[in-house]
Amino acid sequence: MEVTKPLSRRTFLAGAAATGAVLAADSILPTQSHAAPANAPVNITYWYPWGGDSKTYEENRAKTFNATHSDIHATGLYVPPDSGVTSGKLLSAIAAGNPPDLVVVNISAAAAELGYQGGLVDLAPYLKTVGWSPSEMVPGVLPLMQYGSKIWALPETGNLTYFYWNRTLFKNAGLDPNKPPTTLAEVDAYAKKLTTYDSKGNFKTFGFIPWAWDGADPWIWPWIFGANFTKTVNGKVMLTLNDPATIRAMNYLASYSKEYGVSKLQSAVSSFGGVFSPSDPFISGIAGMMVGSDYHTEALRTYNPKLDYMVTTLPIAPGGRTNATEFSVNIYMVPTGSKHPLEAVQFAMWAGNGSAVIGNENIWHTFAGYKQPASAPKNIWQQRGDPVYKVTEKLLQSQNTTNGPLLPISAQLNNEMQTAEQSVYYLKSSPQAALTDLQNRLQPLLDKALHQ
Repeated sequence: MEVTKPLSRRTFLAGAAATGAVLAADSILPTQSHAAPANAPVNITYWYPWGGDSKTYEENRAKTFNATHSDIHATGLYVPPDSGVTSGKLLSAIAAGNPPDLVVVNISAAAAELGYQGGLVDLAPYLKTVGWSPSEMVPGVLPLMQYGSKIWALPETGNLTYFYWNRTLFKNAGLDPNKPPTTLAEVDAYAKKLTTYDSKGNFKTFGFIPWAWDGADPWIWPWIFGANFTKTVNGKVMLTLNDPATIRAMNYLASYSKEYGVSKLQSAVSSFGGVFSPSDPFISGIAGMMVGSDYHTEALRTYNPKLDYMVTTLPIAPGGRTNATEFSVNIYMVPTGSKHPLEAVQFAMWAGNGSAVIGNENIWHTFAGYKQPASAPKNIWQQRGDPVYKVTEKLLQSQNTTNGPLLPISAQLNNEMQTAEQSVYYLKSSPQAALTDLQNRLQPLLDKALHQ
């Protein structure tokens, strides 16, 4: 599908919470399925957010489903942006009693935001009807689905986070091109060897910028260092934004500004082209290492197929997690007022699984959120024994995956956490000061949202 991961991680519109006020109890329609005439298929409508080639992909997926399922007919509608989630269109449709039966969105935190507002159907009873079990799922996907005893989402396809290195630059720097760094201490040492300057002192090549590419996500570095983002005390959900591991992570980010200069790093990052651009510094061969997603592989194939690179798992921080990664998963949700929630669940389970997602995996190196049996069809990377996809398969088994905190205030929390991190790595604030301020301001908002 369309590559919108940075948006889905960090810029979910905070105004959605205000729009949710329209979800008054008397405006909510019943959520039971409406019976169709005998022998007639149940017609469901779903909204999706992707255009271009991905729109064609989605249309073909619905056609395939309809050709192979006589009891349900699915009609997809392209609703930009973000299937109406960030614009308020979806909440307005729910409040008016005329929502789609199903929505798929490229914002992992959307289920938390909408579910806690009363905008989503609990899928648990419908999943029980179809015989679903949590054991069917990839472990890192379950937190995106389950909220207490309720299930508000099902996975479509997902991305995860790798560590990339340029083997040509490794050779030029006298490093073994087949041995990537496994610890952050090694990353730092390699970065120095990979960084070169022109006669004016500007970067010719640079080894590593930890907050560039997917390293810009506000949760990945605290997670690598071993942080937890919440804890429950006497039944109350408490933010733990100033966890000592998060402070260590921010100090690590700031160490690069101190080592290489704030202005030089700011200038380097501001000159980056888009992820899908030949001027991207990793694609163009200027950057030695990066934290990136699986979808970067398609950008590399498109703009610099001769680049000699490889991926591995994220390096280990002192006291941190091994095989740490962050999932970003497109999710299906059933809005409150859906007329056919059972059929919506059945379509979503088919559309996010097996052969229905292989076309997506073949392009983006993505994965299904459902465990695949040995007899399941294989994508082209599995068929070829692709070493990059082997890293994906390894990380899918990891217990150290995160989606960031999934809370009713996720939108504001993500944005403000990123701002706090920027203030630290650009040396405008200390980690303790930035995080304590954030903790003190956002905990009352969470208390209010959760009525605790």
